[in-house]
Amino acid sequence: MDLLVVGNVTRDEITRSSGNDVRLGGAAAYAALAAARLGYETALVTVAPPDDPLLAPLRDARGLTLHCVEDDVMTTFALDYTGPERVLALRRRARALTATDIPADCLHAPIAYVGPVAGECDAALVGALDARFVGAGLQGWLRRVGADGRVEPTDLGDPPRLNVAVVSDADHPRVSEIAARFLATGATVAITHGARGATLATASGWSIAIPAAPAREVDPTGAGDVFGVVLTLQLAAGTPPERAAHDAAKAAARVVEGPLLGSL
Repeated sequence: MDLLVVGNVTRDEITRSSGNDVRLGGAAAYAALAAARLGYETALVTVAPPDDPLLAPLRDARGLTLHCVEDDVMTTFALDYTGPERVLALRRRARALTATDIPADCLHAPIAYVGPVAGECDAALVGALDARFVGAGLQGWLRRVGADGRVEPTDLGDPPRLNVAVVSDADHPRVSEIAARFLATGATVAITHGARGATLATASGWSIAIPAAPAREVDPTGAGDVFGVVLTLQLAAGTPPERAAHDAAKAAARVVEGPLLGSL
């Protein structure tokens, strides 16, 4: 096994002016599928109903082993695109992951990527990973659910120890402050800016703007997750940071060219 991915997959219930759709989502799903498609032997540990039809792309993916911890529900988000801005609401939440959910052989994977969507991967889980290199997308640690179910930003607790932290500038109004906290722990940090590329920074004070790679955008969902896992894999392999970030941007560009990994 090359890579362990942990995080809860999601059922995304999408409302658009053109019609409604239901599809598989979640940072862990996108990251695991992308890594497997790029040739890495990958294991994904998640919580969901094991027989849910939405899990088919994960069960069928070559190079991907799915460890689905049983729960009655899949974490479910409602995404409404009918207004001027997307409205995101949490409808159901599967239980959190714990270290005991992870098979022993997976705990010792050399590289791990953590992709929480609703706070289901805590610092204790991250600390239990025996990987020599750990990356994470921060989005699921920066959310809380309001009384009406809508998702809104929240403050980050004590940052877990990571080698790579990836966060979108749309995730939190104080994203620079959050990035600085991870930089202070020694992590390499990427702040993604959607179609405007990303900013990569290291604890040594080095920082550079990474332009987005050319793409014909159809659906941007999952691009940031794929950027994060590819950046983690490249840095773990010893690729210089700037080159690693450009490779991650190229992979993300392929993802936006269609639903569920686009042309990657």
